[in-house]
Amino acid sequence: MSTSKPVDPLESLARGPVRSAWEVLEAMSILMRRRDEGLPLNLPQVTVFLRSGREVTGLVREYGEFRQGRGVLLTTSSGYGSRGDALDVTFVPDGVIEALTLHDATVLDTPAKSMPESSPMHLRRHLPAMADRLSSAWGTKVAVELGTPADLEQEAHIQSLAWLVERAGEVLSTMAGPPDVGAALREQVRKVRLFVGDAFGAKLTDGTLDLTTSRRPAAWPLDSELNQAVMDTLS
Repeated sequence: MSTSKPVDPLESLARGPVRSAWEVLEAMSILMRRRDEGLPLNLPQVTVFLRSGREVTGLVREYGEFRQGRGVLLTTSSGYGSRGDALDVTFVPDGVIEALTLHDATVLDTPAKSMPESSPMHLRRHLPAMADRLSSAWGTKVAVELGTPADLEQEAHIQSLAWLVERAGEVLSTMAGPPDVGAALREQVRKVRLFVGDAFGAKLTDGTLDLTTSRRPAAWPLDSELNQAVMDTLS
């Protein structure tokens, strides 16, 4: 049995211990990378207040070490003379940052519009389709079901389940390709159950593979994380 570590870098932000400006910038940089890797994330803007009295507002592109030293790259709206929706990228060194405001952090609670809206009926139709897909890829019958059917009655869980159904179906089908992994899946997994919980994780017990996705889009699993979590349960 194996359970992966939570991946949400902003867990408890504004709900728990106070974070420094640099911790927030690092967390937002991680979220930007996760969005670049495929997660449908809405990211809040930040305003960085400088010791000079100036301020810069934009999206955190990257935070870390650069040739100019440690600092943050912000994607900002272009200034005077710009055309259309052009954007600027501004580098702000750590040493000139005095404070930071994270605007409307609640946008992290909902996926971006790039993810199609799902529904309980949509999920009920896709569970049998996922089972058929896995059975075909593995060459043996596999059942797929919701670990907690009541999740379909909670609107906040629908999109999380939709993401898990889509990505788990893709990842598990692909994993059956290599002969050694495919053999392990056929031998050890007869049922896949899907859950929504506090954090992403996977465990394998008595032929049942339980996959849990977080309620928060920022902690939904990427394909690489799903692959690694399942591989850990098979070892």
